[in-house]
Amino acid sequence: MAEFKVDTRLDHHQLLLEAIIRPAVLIDYSNSQWELLLRVARRAKLLGYLAAWLEKDGLLDKIPQRAVNLLRSSLIQVKKQQQSVNWELSRILWALDGREILIIVLKGMAYQLQDLPNAAGRIFADLDLLVSKEALGQIESVLSEKGWQHHALTNYDERYYREWSHEIPALVHPERGVEVDVHHTLSSPLGNLKIDPLPFQEAAIKVEDEGVYVLSPEDMLLHCAVNLFQNNELADDLRHLLDFHEILQFFSQQQLSFQEKLINRANRLGLGRPLFYSLYFSRLLLHSSVPDQLKKRLNHQPGWLALRIMHNCVPLALLPQHPDQPSKRAELARLLLYLRSHWLRMPLYRLLPHLIYKFYLSVFPGKSARARRNG
Repeated sequence: MAEFKVDTRLDHHQLLLEAIIRPAVLIDYSNSQWELLLRVARRAKLLGYLAAWLEKDGLLDKIPQRAVNLLRSSLIQVKKQQQSVNWELSRILWALDGREILIIVLKGMAYQLQDLPNAAGRIFADLDLLVSKEALGQIESVLSEKGWQHHALTNYDERYYREWSHEIPALVHPERGVEVDVHHTLSSPLGNLKIDPLPFQEAAIKVEDEGVYVLSPEDMLLHCAVNLFQNNELADDLRHLLDFHEILQFFSQQQLSFQEKLINRANRLGLGRPLFYSLYFSRLLLHSSVPDQLKKRLNHQPGWLALRIMHNCVPLALLPQHPDQPSKRAELARLLLYLRSHWLRMPLYRLLPHLIYKFYLSVFPGKSARARRNG
């Protein structure tokens, strides 16, 4: 399936993508380009990422001092957040006190545990865990006894999490404030994409000396793909596509047949569509090395019209808006993808009341606060 051309008319998008793909070009940026890049990268939550790669390549001393100061500050903030989440994981393991529960660490903390290249400078403020549905009650009970608490929720939101979501309401220890998201599967159980968590759990890899597991390399990428194109609304989600790109490139260099194994795994698990989109946009925006003949072997590829619509909308949503010149096209693209994400996660008979309820709260936000107090 032929790819369409990416729209390169937006200068702030070019600045950011060039900085990610070829960091060496940053030494030639003018002061005005740096000013715009820093503002855009902050919106994309990529300041720490840029700082880490510039530091690794020895380029921090070759860029304007104001940019150096901001990037170093961002890197310090990222490292502090990573330490906080790492400590939160150790506290959870302490609270569970050796109980034999398979705990799989997801996303940012998993990348750090594996020392993957995208972990350097990656901002993440919460801890995502995957456990079996049977273990949910035990973990929630133990953590509650040890001081973790749920945020105050309306009755509607409580029901949403308990009955319709792939995770329970976030848990937070008041002494530290790090959110802990405990998942029992990887996507909404009401969605049109049914994901069985068992194969992911069976293939999980134990992290030495940590007492936890992470997803296998193939499953880690599939989870990235599901998060991007099944669970998320894609607005300002470039850093998650960057996760996918970095992990894909890393494991492809480690194993010659890795991408073929990834395609086969996606087909077996019925995840061809989200993986197709991840490969497509990773190649389109970040120049990932993905052979056409491999991508064509994926099951459940989108049709020409669906791909054309996604091609026009996804970059406008993933990439940050210009801080001074917001785009109406981007706002429309983000709205369409917002509706798409809900359509994928909920059947129509639940989706329409859900959207009406959310719209009502956006018009009358005080109703939500009052419902929490009364609850």
